[in-house]
Amino acid sequence: MADAGKIDRANLSEIAYRRIRMALMSGQYPPGERLRIGAIAEQFGVSVTPVREAIFRLVSEGALDMRAATAISVPLLGVDQLRQIQLARSLLEGALAERAATLIAPAAIDALEKTHRAFVRAWGRDPREASHHNREFHFALAAAGDMPLLYAVVERMWAMMGPSIHMLHTGLKPRRVSVETHPHWAVLKALECGDGPAARLAIQADIGLSDAVIEWAQSGQAVDQGRSARGG
Repeated sequence: MADAGKIDRANLSEIAYRRIRMALMSGQYPPGERLRIGAIAEQFGVSVTPVREAIFRLVSEGALDMRAATAISVPLLGVDQLRQIQLARSLLEGALAERAATLIAPAAIDALEKTHRAFVRAWGRDPREASHHNREFHFALAAAGDMPLLYAVVERMWAMMGPSIHMLHTGLKPRRVSVETHPHWAVLKALECGDGPAARLAIQADIGLSDAVIEWAQSGQAVDQGRSARGG
């Protein structure tokens, strides 16, 4: 019988995978940044093997680039790639929001509203905190849709686009927002009414705001920022 107190290598690889993926979602690694397996392993307090396995998995999912065994970096996504990710998110998160409106409990709506208010308070003051609350809102809403296969794909899309979204938050002057004017508020109102189509349209309107990321990539600013992150 296996010792329940020990963590085998497969579990370490899964833990490392989730930690690196969360770092990508939250923008801890900017586009273009090179990742060093040894440094990450030291940070996590594990050997290089589970970190290497985790990184290979993320490479296969398109969340990281690997040009050689030790040349691993966060992708600099092109405009077409960003548009495809945005479309996938819009369709999937829209479907999850629509279903969530028929399933979600009042307490869960209250929790989403608290997250939204925290997001608005952080907006323009602390980009990292705002990014965290924005991501928290989207994933709580998606989870409420109770479709695990769709949710898993949404996570993958966020791992790919998270660095670019975070770079936008930190690199551009934010527009003014209030609790009631941001699309999250329309999502909350639709959930309270149990209006699935309205919830879908509202979250899709929010995802549409990432057009600014695509415009930024088109202007070349994202590439310049990525080069700066690599010291080039």
